[in-house]
Amino acid sequence: MDNQNSGFGKIRSIIWPIHSSELKKFLPMSFLMFTILFVYSAVRDLKDVFIQSYAVSGGAELIAPLKSVFVFPTAIFTVFLFSYLVDKYGMRTTFYIVVLSFILFFIAFVFILFPNANKIHWSQETIEYFRKISPSFLYYVIPCIGNWSYSLFFVLAETWGSIMVSSFFWHFANQVTYESEVNRFYAFYSLFGSIGRLISGKYIEKLSNVENSTDFDRNVRVLISIAIFACVLTMLTYYYINVNIVSKLKTNSFPKKRSVINPKKKFNFLKSLKLIFSSRYLFFILMLSICYGVSINLFEGVLKGHMSDISKTPSNIGKIMGKISQSTALFNIMFTFISTYILRKFKWKYSVLVTPVIILSLGSIFFSLMCSTKLKNDIISKMMFSNFALWVGMAMDSFSKGAKFCLFDTTKGIAYRPLKPEEQAQGQSAVEILGGRGGKGLGAIITMMFTSVLFPGSKILDHTVGFFILFVSVLVIWIISCHQLGNLYEEKINENNKRSIYE
Repeated sequence: MDNQNSGFGKIRSIIWPIHSSELKKFLPMSFLMFTILFVYSAVRDLKDVFIQSYAVSGGAELIAPLKSVFVFPTAIFTVFLFSYLVDKYGMRTTFYIVVLSFILFFIAFVFILFPNANKIHWSQETIEYFRKISPSFLYYVIPCIGNWSYSLFFVLAETWGSIMVSSFFWHFANQVTYESEVNRFYAFYSLFGSIGRLISGKYIEKLSNVENSTDFDRNVRVLISIAIFACVLTMLTYYYINVNIVSKLKTNSFPKKRSVINPKKKFNFLKSLKLIFSSRYLFFILMLSICYGVSINLFEGVLKGHMSDISKTPSNIGKIMGKISQSTALFNIMFTFISTYILRKFKWKYSVLVTPVIILSLGSIFFSLMCSTKLKNDIISKMMFSNFALWVGMAMDSFSKGAKFCLFDTTKGIAYRPLKPEEQAQGQSAVEILGGRGGKGLGAIITMMFTSVLFPGSKILDHTVGFFILFVSVLVIWIISCHQLGNLYEEKINENNKRSIYE
């Protein structure tokens, strides 16, 4: 048994490998993850409800232009803004600025934008008029503009996931977590985050269990208000950790040349971008993020198109999204224990392969069912395959995200640790933002090519076979990238170990 698990029995080392003396740091960090993912789950589910059910001329087809035309450029702008804020104010102050900005928007949405959506959005007639006079590739972009407050909510919900989870939390965790704690703590951070997702999903499902739209509208405002409170708790927890924990960390327990958080550390995005494309190591990490984004976007596009096809009301969409969040959280918890075992017993290169293999396997079953549904002629068989495909799709979405959050994100976070401090500081934020948003943006562009350019005005479900082929192709590239990065990771670990011996 390795030294990081000393004092633990075999069962304890799997279900709770945390020393009592470590709880004063572990619990606040876990609660920080809890609040961040609670907010993310709540706003992520609601954004789909707004776009698919509330928006005029809405539907799953609007998600692709939102991600490619609006979310991806926003992600690029966010990187530059993030660079500027960190450069001017430091990482800690930037954290407070970002969270406070989200709080202000959510307050404005609850009390001003959402209650007056009918007054501030375009009518059906206006949207159809602009569709007639605009190029065909703008067919699904026009409703996004017309329903601008829902689109803005969608964009900021996506941005919260990129900034708060991928950049802030994992960068913060890498800085405050000792080497001896990494394999034990990281997966359990995700476990507590999963509890946040579980509670959020349960709330959404419960609040969606109403008979009329007025009650559901009220419940939407309640849920966003709870998310605002969670944002405040996020800031308070971050403040507590910095004041009571960060200042007391022992720097000699970190790897050689790694320093505790420097709140004024400079972040240059252009330098980071150049570093990514000049380093094979960072480039393959970027490829992992991009392939995940593209593959999951192609899959979710078909799944949400199927959801829109069989569920017409906001409450029905809300129930489905709530169930997906709950099952995702349960799979996250399951994967927490599985991932800690995998990370301790297998090489990193094998651990990082688990997520793409799961997505490829389950995704192929879902796409096969969807293709079979289109071939059925009688109504009963079509409905049976349709409902079965929905449940398989929900299970695949939850299972794959469980693997992603607890194993893929963890292994990807660990992948940065062998890098030199300046490489990690300059490369991680850019890779996470560009990779996460760029992958989903690319997947959305592919979807738009089918629904707005090649076949203007068509539905996502009309192109299920084409998406299936692209889905499998991207997964193959992902698996190859994992293999290449795994070899480079082992080389860097060996180099660092040899350097430590001679220093």
